[in-house]
Amino acid sequence: MAETYNISALANKISDDIIKWLKWGECIPHDENWSCVKNENHEKKSHPSDVVFYYNDPYSGKTIYLNTDLKSYAKSSISAGSIQKGLQNLALSIDCANVSDEWKELFLSNEDDFDRVCGLFFLFNHDNEFINKWESIYSQIDFDRIKIPELYQIFVLDPNKIRLLFNVTHDIKALIADDKLPKRSGYTFFYPDLRLSKTHGGEWNQPATIESINSPWLIIKHRSCEKFDEGHLIYYHSPGNSIEEFLYFIDMLSYYQLLINNSPIRIRLTQAESKAKLLFKKAINEYMSIWGPDESKEKRLNSINIETVQTLYPNYKPMEVGIKDHD
Repeated sequence: MAETYNISALANKISDDIIKWLKWGECIPHDENWSCVKNENHEKKSHPSDVVFYYNDPYSGKTIYLNTDLKSYAKSSISAGSIQKGLQNLALSIDCANVSDEWKELFLSNEDDFDRVCGLFFLFNHDNEFINKWESIYSQIDFDRIKIPELYQIFVLDPNKIRLLFNVTHDIKALIADDKLPKRSGYTFFYPDLRLSKTHGGEWNQPATIESINSPWLIIKHRSCEKFDEGHLIYYHSPGNSIEEFLYFIDMLSYYQLLINNSPIRIRLTQAESKAKLLFKKAINEYMSIWGPDESKEKRLNSINIETVQTLYPNYKPMEVGIKDHD
């Protein structure tokens, strides 16, 4: 019972700190085991769901469910072997969840809108000592041994990504408190219409998809608030260490048609190098020299506000005893 309580408490804490600000939903119950329906292949009697998150995909209009494995490791426990084992088990669970009536009875909110169950491996480092080492761990994983079912996906939120998301959502809350961003109902995550697909579900209620979270930038569109008119807030995750990088970014702003009016654009640097602001200004000058004389566009680009986000560290240590660090 204590483990169930602590996993539930951690899921609620993560939801309050991160998930709800991304406009995801959270299924109840937490920490549920459900029967394996492919036990001859999986050689398991049951599969776990620590927590299941969900959101409506902006382009399909269907609901994506994320069967989530919550892990809390000290730095010394984070290894390719432990992560590979966790991903192998998660792959089996989503293979089963997508055809399991029991899983659907437990977690599905509306079968008519159901798209698929994906896996989410949420790896939190509770001693905050694992920094910028993920690529070396990731490169050692044997992905051929992780049997991800066709058409489904597993996503990983590693300690660095969790720290990044914690900082983004903490910054959102701080901006709301300072009247620099409206409340949650007044902002949405921005998705441009694609050539063969338009967004569903209304402009002002779009979630941050798992794909957008793992992109180099995350774009928020917001209504007017006390200190800013309606506009866009962009969390920029790349290092910002070259003019070429920012030229590509500016071209993206133009392609998304974000430069055609005078609504404010604010860029929030989450992990950029110290010269990023200077390089961005130089990129504007180079972009205009390539584009040619255009006083309106140049004024628009120079009006963009660019600032650095404060770096913080999440602290879930009171719950760490309840998180499964082995299967």
